[in-house]
Amino acid sequence: MRPASLAVLTVSLSLVAVALGVIAVRVLSGDSPAENTAFALATATPQDTPTTEALASPTPTPGISGPTGTAAGPAEHEGARALAIVQELAKEPRVSGTAGEVRAAEYISGLFRSYGYTTELMQFEFDGDRFRAGEVSLAGRAIEALTLAGSPGGKVQGTAVYVGLADTAGIAGKDLEGKVAVADRGTLNFVDKYGNVKDAGAIGLVLVNNRPGPFSGNLTTLAAFPVVSVSQEDGAAVLEAAKAGQPIAIDAPSTAGLTKALNVIAKPSGSSECKILVGGHFDSVPSAPGANDNASGTANVLELARAAAADGLDDGLCFAAFGAEESGLYGSKALVTRMQAEGALPRFMVNLDVTGIGKGVEVIGEGQLARDAIARAAAIGIPAVASQLPANSGSDHQSFNDAGVPTVFFTSGDFSTIHSPQDVSADISEAMLDQVGDVALAQVEQRHLERRDRL
Repeated sequence: MRPASLAVLTVSLSLVAVALGVIAVRVLSGDSPAENTAFALATATPQDTPTTEALASPTPTPGISGPTGTAAGPAEHEGARALAIVQELAKEPRVSGTAGEVRAAEYISGLFRSYGYTTELMQFEFDGDRFRAGEVSLAGRAIEALTLAGSPGGKVQGTAVYVGLADTAGIAGKDLEGKVAVADRGTLNFVDKYGNVKDAGAIGLVLVNNRPGPFSGNLTTLAAFPVVSVSQEDGAAVLEAAKAGQPIAIDAPSTAGLTKALNVIAKPSGSSECKILVGGHFDSVPSAPGANDNASGTANVLELARAAAADGLDDGLCFAAFGAEESGLYGSKALVTRMQAEGALPRFMVNLDVTGIGKGVEVIGEGQLARDAIARAAAIGIPAVASQLPANSGSDHQSFNDAGVPTVFFTSGDFSTIHSPQDVSADISEAMLDQVGDVALAQVEQRHLERRDRL
């Protein structure tokens, strides 16, 4: 999922943990809580679970491919099958524009095709990649840093100065003229931190994460000098250097320029339009296996596709795995744009994001779809509660909402490890995957039956 700031509300969602609480969000665009900013059974045959080892090509081949098999197993969601897919996808990060993303897309496409679907690897481009790595250098050591969106590329060097949260108190009494500011992440939006140190004369800014792992984000402005982020672990050395007034250098790549990424679309063969679309993003952030965020949601999308196909493919019921959600919902927006141009938007969209850890099923959405989902959950004996995203956050359902398509979003509500190296498949609950999947399937089946009754 992806976090967002007020200025980029329509571009993102990651569900991301924040200090003193957990909020649902996707690529980080700010620091304040208001805008902070994913098995085959043991008896399954090998073709049920293609492995990434067999998908080594880093070069994607966009286009449409026909089915390679038919769905095996019962016409119901099975958490064990979904868990096996999570375990496969979470073997490596799946950052947009990387070979890991391509391997994951091909793996996902292969599974859809093995269930009997025709798939498309849909390539799209987006500008402002938040995951381009540069370096922060100090005392002969080079530390990986991520360039924030809106930061120019370039190299700067100077004395490091620690400015706390880069608020008034942190900057007070500090000489920043011609120097590199080093700030803690937290409290203020990134753009405010940048503006404060710029006004004080700084020539660069390094943001140190306040929780384990790396992070990136969006300045929501075009900066005059490089602004980068470093992980909490590596940031300890940066903070020490800044507090001692030691020299520091930033080498930041530009985030401008187009990045190519992929969606995977699955349709019943011969189906011309998608009346119902079930989807979730499959990309992750750097250095994160992305098991809960969002291999879990992707695995549930795939398992729902298998279950739906097990008793025959339903015309108009389509599935999607979106790329570049972490970078700004770009994959879902690209698909919505194309569907709008074709006059073929779905009647409704089901989104699954962060579905593998939690205490129960949470339903996010407004209107009848969400109310129906909670009622359907109760009918099959699974408790589900209405929930909502915090202010200024979103996920791929938002791209469809913005186009006027009704949506419902299923999550399991625990975002404590997302966007970190701790987001591993060992923590994913088979039972939680199954509960979310069962409720989503009940919702899709009910609405699909209602549609067929009207025809």
